[in-house]
Amino acid sequence: MQIGNGNKKQADQTADPSKYPQGHFKDKPCRCCGKLFKPKAPSHLYCSQDCADVGLNNRYLKRNYNTDYNNVKQMYEEQNDKCFLCGTEGFKMNPNAKKNLVVDHCHTTGKVRKLLCHNCNRALGLFQDNPDVLRKAADYVEGYK
Repeated sequence: MQIGNGNKKQADQTADPSKYPQGHFKDKPCRCCGKLFKPKAPSHLYCSQDCADVGLNNRYLKRNYNTDYNNVKQMYEEQNDKCFLCGTEGFKMNPNAKKNLVVDHCHTTGKVRKLLCHNCNRALGLFQDNPDVLRKAADYVEGYK
């Protein structure tokens, strides 16, 4: 499962070892799984494309939501890949998006709440996460059926 847009493919990360002082690249541990691997370039940090994708997702999720890939993956499983509010599968906002749902979080505390479709996430934002306004909007809609 990939959340972000992706990084340079592992196969494309190559460098000429002879241009470096030691003439080769030393084995190093994968930043994701810890397995030793032979890098193809100094910037090659992961043993496989799967580990690279998890690493990229972890950096994005940590930077933006102070959470990690495993937590978000668990939320997807608990929610059966459905929006927590409306129960739909959601949709991709752009062709580069990897998933149909987005991580919803409180802008005041930064706490991750649930996974929502873009429409539900935007709706909360447009109502400025104000429960009183949301309740009033629900009453309004119910009053005009």
